[in-house]
Parts: sequence; structure tokens; C-alpha cells
Amino acid sequence: MDTITHALFGAVCAAALPRSSSPESTDLVRRMAITGTAAAFPDIDYLGFWVDPLLFLADWHRSFTHSLLLVPLWAALLTLCSLPWQWAREHWRSVYALCCLGLLSHLPLDLLTPFGLKLFYPLATTSYSLAISFFIDGYFTAIVVVTLLLLLWHPPRRVALSGLLILSGYLGSQWLLKSEALQVAAEQFPQSKDLHALPQPFSPFYWQLIKRHPEHYQVAYLSLTAERQAIIKDYRSERNLEWKTYQPPGDQTQQSSMVQIAWQHERLQKFREFAHFPILYRLDRYQDETCIWFTDLRYTLPYLTPPFRYGMCHDQQQWKIYRLKRFTTAERQPL
Repeated sequence: MDTITHALFGAVCAAALPRSSSPESTDLVRRMAITGTAAAFPDIDYLGFWVDPLLFLADWHRSFTHSLLLVPLWAALLTLCSLPWQWAREHWRSVYALCCLGLLSHLPLDLLTPFGLKLFYPLATTSYSLAISFFIDGYFTAIVVVTLLLLLWHPPRRVALSGLLILSGYLGSQWLLKSEALQVAAEQFPQSKDLHALPQPFSPFYWQLIKRHPEHYQVAYLSLTAERQAIIKDYRSERNLEWKTYQPPGDQTQQSSMVQIAWQHERLQKFREFAHFPILYRLDRYQDETCIWFTDLRYTLPYLTPPFRYGMCHDQQQWKIYRLKRFTTAERQPL
């Protein structure tokens, strides 16, 4: 989820806590601000992108700042940072508990997305993902915002709990929609078990279907509500699905030896670790240089340039690694 949604969701979680009637425990705004700040904190790992974009994707993002095991450490650090504030010094135990709550509220939201998170880092580097929500979910964020607005006029805890209940129902419906999307894929490939449904932006009824074959991928974009085509025409009903075939970089029968050399190059190892559904994105030939680009189907939308495009360029002497910058066609950055 995006950082703003994390912060707002953390504030709602703080408002849902039971509070005593003593004056010191009724300062709801302060508590929501502390929890919301802590809920946004794990995304500070984005600073790693400016150090090394590829290491950020493969190793740093959603790892040490998103670890369930490291929550007490980060909560202690945030509490220490708040001590110049007199109120925080007087209530440091409450501040620590609220920081823990905010940090913990961040983890399930990122668990919903296809990127996932390394929940038990550093003891394990396995990435966990439910893949039922897109990275930016406008409907989820809208429910959170409405809940916060209603806190101004109604009993805070009752409204916050109601909002969390509605969010739970919304996420439950997304799980059911993913199951329905997988069922559509299973009807298309009744003998296959390697089927995947990934959430798409703008509507919980839009899904990317991926069938992994040993030699290739088959990809289609599904709308669970359209009769033929959805408002975004790339998404089609189950009766009108348009399946496209993509070659993984390891397919030696369909791709040149140069593509294989680029894909297996040691400098590209971190991208191979990051990509779940890697494909050859593009091959650019210049007068004295050849560039071979790869991307991941998880982040390939039919109407947008993929955000993660990494590759190797050969200038007749050596291989060099680059990334194509977001929202550009050919502007590249050396790594």
C-alpha cells in the first residue's frame, strides 16, 4: 500500500483502542498522530532506491523495516526520537505501545500486495504475499478517509471499529474475487495447477491471469463484470479473453545466445532473484552497442510502461548493467 494510506490506517487503529476516562488518556489526536507516524515509518526503506535501485528491489525493500521480528527495535527507536517532546517523556510507555501498534498495522497492508514482504527478516528472507490488492487501492483508502472524517462527529472508538469491520469485509470480498478469477483460469486450463491471478488498479473486478508453462507464459486481463469488454478495453470477460504468449529469458530454443548470456550475467543476479515472472522486454540494437532489457509480468499493465526494466548492454568489449527510468522509453541509468 502507499505510505499515506498506511499513515491514515494507523490513525484509525489508534482510534479503535479502548481508553480510560482519565484526562491524560483522552488526547486522541496525539495518539493518532503517533500511531500514524509509526505506521508510515517502514517505508523509509525507499531511501535505499537512491543508493542502489536493484539492491533496493531485491534485498532492501520490505525487509528490515518490515520485519515482524524487528518491530520492538523500531518502536524503541521511534520512542527515543519523540523524547524531546515533553508529553512523550511523561507517557513514554504509551508512546512505545502506540509505535508498536503503528508498525504492526503496516505489515498486513503490504502483505495484501503482489510485492509482499519479508516478514521474518533477518532469520528468513522468504517473501510472503496474498496478492489480493493492488499497490494503490483507492477503495481501501476511501474507506479509511471516510472513517477518519466520521470521527469528527461520532464516538471515535465506535466509528473506528466500524471502519475496520468494513475494511475487513472489503478485503474478504477481494479474496473471493481472486478465487473467482482463478476459477476462470482453471476453466481455460483444466489440467494446469500453475495458475496465478494478480490484482489490477481501478477496480477489484480487474485481474491479470498468468499461466506458467515450462517454455512460456500465457497472460490475459480479466474483468469479472464485463459482458465483453470493460471500461478499460484491455480487460475482457471470461468468454472473450485474449491470451498473449511471453517467453521467459531461460527459453534457449526461442532466444539468441546473446540474450542468454545477458540474462545469466552475474551483474543481473539480483534482478533474477527479484522477478517472479521474468520476460524479455526489449532488444535494442545500435551501431556499436546492443542492449537487452528484462521485466517482470507482476508489474506489467497493458496500458502503461513497466516500472521495473533492467538489462545488460554490450559495447563490443564488455557488458554493463542499466535500468530504464520510469515513464521513459529509452532513458537509462547505469548501475
